[in-house]
Amino acid sequence: MEFSRLRFIRPLAAAVVLSAMPPGAAAQEAAPRIGWYNGDWRSGIPGRANWYSSSGDYARVYDDFIVPAGGWTVVGVFSINHMDFEGITKAAWEIRKDMMPGKGGRKVASGVSPATQTRVPGLGPFPADSLIGYRIQVDGLNLALAPGRYWLSVAPVGKNAAWFICATRGQNAIGDPAGTNGSSLVDSPDPRGRFSSPMHGGSAGQYGKSGDFSLGVLIAPGPPQKAPPKK
Repeated sequence: MEFSRLRFIRPLAAAVVLSAMPPGAAAQEAAPRIGWYNGDWRSGIPGRANWYSSSGDYARVYDDFIVPAGGWTVVGVFSINHMDFEGITKAAWEIRKDMMPGKGGRKVASGVSPATQTRVPGLGPFPADSLIGYRIQVDGLNLALAPGRYWLSVAPVGKNAAWFICATRGQNAIGDPAGTNGSSLVDSPDPRGRFSSPMHGGSAGQYGKSGDFSLGVLIAPGPPQKAPPKK
């Protein structure tokens, strides 16, 4: 049976901030926008384990995105996951370059940061289990990325064998690539599982496997800003 596809992805609502202006006056900041989104969940294709407990205990999924000419200021990152738990408050995220099967490339930015967990309408629960679709999102970033190809991972902090990032085939994708190039990589501390293709190993679903997963990047409008100084 094919379950309904997720058709929900919206930019964040614009934030309203009060400034030192006459009474009743306010200034409205431009809202972040989605620079890249790899696509909605595709039913009938298994997800992959996606969680982070510590630097030596994790299961993570990375997928690639292209920053176009002019660069981006990244202000947030997110992933969409099937989970059986509501109470996530942190996520481990990484942005890397030069990844390939068997090689992790180099880390550009990373952190274990406060995160929001928001239920995604139309995604779950599966009829056969209690997994629900949630968007795990980290906000408050200020990362200047030059044009080029990068890989992103966003994993909820905790440990549960029933946490899976959603597979996609590019439905409602935004940016480049559009969830169809099969360049994702999975990583775990097991030497046999370091930066391997999700197409190798694991079981296939009703519609096979996917090498693309639901991840996204939020960017600031306007020209890139300078990256904050390193501490």
